[in-house]
Amino acid sequence: MITITILTLCFLAALSCKIKKVKSPAAEWLLWHIHLVFGCLAALCLLLMLNSYGFKGTQTERIFFTLYAGTGMLLYGLTKPGNDARYAYLLCFFGFPFVLLLGLLLPPLRTITLVAAITLLSDSEFQRYKIDDDFALQTKTTGILSVYPVYSLVEDKYLLFEKVTPDVITPQTMVTSLRMAKRANDSVRIQLNKRDTVITLSY
Repeated sequence: MITITILTLCFLAALSCKIKKVKSPAAEWLLWHIHLVFGCLAALCLLLMLNSYGFKGTQTERIFFTLYAGTGMLLYGLTKPGNDARYAYLLCFFGFPFVLLLGLLLPPLRTITLVAAITLLSDSEFQRYKIDDDFALQTKTTGILSVYPVYSLVEDKYLLFEKVTPDVITPQTMVTSLRMAKRANDSVRIQLNKRDTVITLSY
């Protein structure tokens, strides 16, 4: 709900500014710089995700992406209409909800749009189970898109970052009973719902 709440508030604020024709060069200048910062963080998050890394925390990347899109919407509300590339760029953020609405209204695109909306807007549910100071087992459930959680091994890395290795436990199942015990410095024994699994740890 965090993603939907932030984007909804930003969209309504941008719509209000556009209707009232609010002009605030100072706020627009400051918001542009904030937007560029979140844009750089979002690009860094995407690059890290492609290499199975990320910022520490379960929702950090989603917050950066959300604030990047939200500040883009707000900038659209404060920017005067024009035919330049910058205005078209901001229009993409503000027009995204209308694209989703149009997709839901068209039967051929309804399923694809619904899946895309859930993937982009719904907040996944995370749960972490500590193994030691450097490793943790993480479960991730994404609404109706996955019946069972995805099990990942989270490794503490480089102060602000962590490495996430997905699908370390298969087949996937709901957590009803979980026990973990380190066998040595390089492995951990996981008892999940009466199933035993050994995961290798790389220090």
